[in-house]
Amino acid sequence: MKTGRSLIISILLLPVFCMLLSGCEAEDNPYTKAAEAYAQGDYAAAEPYFIAAIESGDNRTEVVTGHAYNLMQLGRYADAISEFLSVQANLTSKSDVGRIKKTMLSAYLAEENYAGAARVCDELARDATDTKEATDYLIQAAEIRADMYESRNETEQLITELEKLIELKEYAGEEYIKIYYLEAQDPDLKKRLKTADDFIMYVTGHSAFVTDYIPVITLLFNAADAAGYSDHEHDREYYYTKAEEFMDLASEQGAGEEVILKFKIAIAERRGKTELAYKLLGVYLNHCPEDEMALKEKEYLENRLGFE
Repeated sequence: MKTGRSLIISILLLPVFCMLLSGCEAEDNPYTKAAEAYAQGDYAAAEPYFIAAIESGDNRTEVVTGHAYNLMQLGRYADAISEFLSVQANLTSKSDVGRIKKTMLSAYLAEENYAGAARVCDELARDATDTKEATDYLIQAAEIRADMYESRNETEQLITELEKLIELKEYAGEEYIKIYYLEAQDPDLKKRLKTADDFIMYVTGHSAFVTDYIPVITLLFNAADAAGYSDHEHDREYYYTKAEEFMDLASEQGAGEEVILKFKIAIAERRGKTELAYKLLGVYLNHCPEDEMALKEKEYLENRLGFE
């Protein structure tokens, strides 16, 4: 699934400035200089002052936290995470804890530490007071883990996370399709066909969310092929009939006539209706006269029909 998540590290600087400066004494100490350099956006200059403040024994929570934010700005994400973890238990403000966890999430993603990122999402979901916010973090956690397991070719774990997304998301057609094709690698055809049956009911019940029926129809063609080699309760014709129903919806949605014609031609051929397939192919070639695959198919059908 690569979901297209682009890593954007967004740190709310003004609250951080306030936090940093709130603990500064009036004298010209290292922490004061660190906070001033940070506020000016000179993170490289702030770094030695933060280190000096910490080495001097000034390990106050705000000093270490400020240093962690500075490390984030310098791109030293693993070090920033370590600093945040060291002070997290000392924070009493829920808003401070939430802000730090969101920053840690960005750091984990930047480090490509997906297990850590998913864990923080779980924590943010647990701490959220808003139901939608909690659900959004649970979805993000499942998406991160799904990407992680997919990159490792850990199919069972990947399917588990995709199933979580189906439960959590308003519409999870892509996740259903991915599960189907993962199960298509299994010799147990009935498992794949059971998923196809569930998917048909799911799409039917979530039709308001479907923006593209073509992947749905393509899946049903695959299911029809599998049904031809299985004693599943539904035969090949069942899936072709369902595919036709979704083809009508795709047409209503504005799918190109050429695309729908290709599906109709394929169904006609597989049903043994060669003459109908040939007529439909003629209509298709009126739209796409230079389609080489269609021209070869025309020759094939003419041979089957005994045309000279």
